[in-house]
Amino acid sequence: MRGNPARHGQDAPATAGSRRGRVFSPAGILPAFLAIALFSTGFLHAEGWRDTLTLDTAGPFPPVHPFEADYRMGWSDIEAARARVVIDYQGEHVRLAGSGGTTGLARMLWQLDATLDATTSLPNFPIIYSVQKENYAKRTVTIQIVARPDGVWRLRENIPPGENPARWKNIQISPLRDLFSGVLFIRSKNLEPGGTVSTIIFPGDLPFLVEMKSLSTERIKIAGSPREAIKLDLRIHGINLKKGEALEPYGKFQSGTVWLSNDADRVPLRAEVNIFIGYVFAELESITFKTR
Repeated sequence: MRGNPARHGQDAPATAGSRRGRVFSPAGILPAFLAIALFSTGFLHAEGWRDTLTLDTAGPFPPVHPFEADYRMGWSDIEAARARVVIDYQGEHVRLAGSGGTTGLARMLWQLDATLDATTSLPNFPIIYSVQKENYAKRTVTIQIVARPDGVWRLRENIPPGENPARWKNIQISPLRDLFSGVLFIRSKNLEPGGTVSTIIFPGDLPFLVEMKSLSTERIKIAGSPREAIKLDLRIHGINLKKGEALEPYGKFQSGTVWLSNDADRVPLRAEVNIFIGYVFAELESITFKTR
């Protein structure tokens, strides 16, 4: 079996340095396993979508163990970036520290170094704080997301600055999680074959309705070794807050699959998604667990 267990090669896509391309940041490879596998057509109809949201409490699956992991990612199974992820605990707080960047030929075409630091807490994984910084050849983008008593707020800063000054924006929708807390929330659910988890996730620009459907269990090859995996299908709709929370297609994404290890750890093994040209992937290369 190939390292890519579910598809045939296609041409590599154009670079994704736009605001919507942020979900591909190497620093966020763990939450990116959620984000890069989302696509435009959903399981739900636009009307009454709130009625289908999953109960907003964590499921019965035990919390993730602390670990350090390295991932590779790219287009059509051609490596274009690497990332390192560290998850640890401070009391009931769960913290993510990610860093990465483009490599090789991809770096000559699209220079990107990125970091992502995020904090949530047990047991239900609410938003607490996250900051993502992306350093491109000629600009830097920093996004902060923070939970306050009056809701979730976001600040986007650009260097050099744009025409409009950076301002904090209140994201007026709930329940809401960022990418990291959203991944941990979904991971905590039963994920029995045929079941679907539906929740709202805010990566930093606009909120999304995210639906994850558990398809089956299967064995795939990761880093040269067979691994038992849970195969998941994910879908997304943009939520337009200016139009009464209307659902809208997210047309860059077309189809996607995520594989989590089918064991006590449930770590992301691989994700891949068809986009408007070709497909992108992310895959675990090595992992070391730590004591809590």
